Amino acid sequence: MKQNNLKSNIQRHVPKRRAVAEVISSLLLVVITVVGAVLLTGFMDESMVEGSLAVSSSADSTIKTIKLKSFDTRDGLKLMGYDDLDNDTPTDLKLCGVGCNSTSNQHPRIGGTEFLVIQIENRSLNPIYLESLYLENNLYLWDVNTSGVVLNAIPGTSAGGVYPRDGMFSILSDDISDKTQNTNTQIQNGRIVNILIKLAPDHPDIELSKTNRVQLNIGANTLSEFLIETGGAQ
Repeated sequence: MKQNNLKSNIQRHVPKRRAVAEVISSLLLVVITVVGAVLLTGFMDESMVEGSLAVSSSADSTIKTIKLKSFDTRDGLKLMGYDDLDNDTPTDLKLCGVGCNSTSNQHPRIGGTEFLVIQIENRSLNPIYLESLYLENNLYLWDVNTSGVVLNAIPGTSAGGVYPRDGMFSILSDDISDKTQNTNTQIQNGRIVNILIKLAPDHPDIELSKTNRVQLNIGANTLSEFLIETGGAQ
C-alpha cells in the first residue's frame, strides 16, 4: 500500500513541475524578447544620432570652407593697396550707397557709390563658385562684364567692366600687381582672392565703426558668414 501511495504522489506532482517549467520557459522568452527589443532600439537610436552628427559636421565643414583673411572698408585712398580705388571724396564718415547723388556706375569721386574689398581663402580640397554675396542682407551679384578685364578705377572712368557696376562685385588675385579680374566666379582650392564690391545706390549707407555682416553663397545649404568693421582695414 505504501508503494502504491508513493507512485500516486509522484504522478500527482509531475504535472505541477511541468507547468512550472513551462511558465519559466515563457518568462525566459519574454525576457529575451524585451532585451532584444531594447538592444535594437538602442542601436537604431545610436545610428540616428550618428547620422544627425554627420549632417551637423557637414554643415560645419561648409562654413569652414572659406576663411576671411582681410578687408578694407575705409572712407579713404587706395583700398587694399589698389591705385585709384578711392572712397575719399566726399569724406563723409560713411560708405555711400543711397546717400550719394549717384551717377549710375560711376567712380565715387564723380558721384558714384563707394567701394569695399574683402579678402577670402578657399580652404577646401575642391574649387568653389561664389554665386552671390549679401552685405547686410542686400544681394550682390558677380558682374560678368568684368570677366578677364584689367581693373582700372581711375576717376571719370565709367564701369564698363573696368570695375564692378553698382550693386555688384568682381574677383581679383590677392597679388595687387595682377589687376586682371576673374573670368568667372570659380575660386580654386587653396587660392586667396580679393572681392571688390561696389555699393548699390538703393542700398543704405554704411556708417563707419559699425560691425556689418557679409554672407557668401557658394552653392551650399549654408551661407558662409563673417562680420567686418566698416571704416577700417585689417
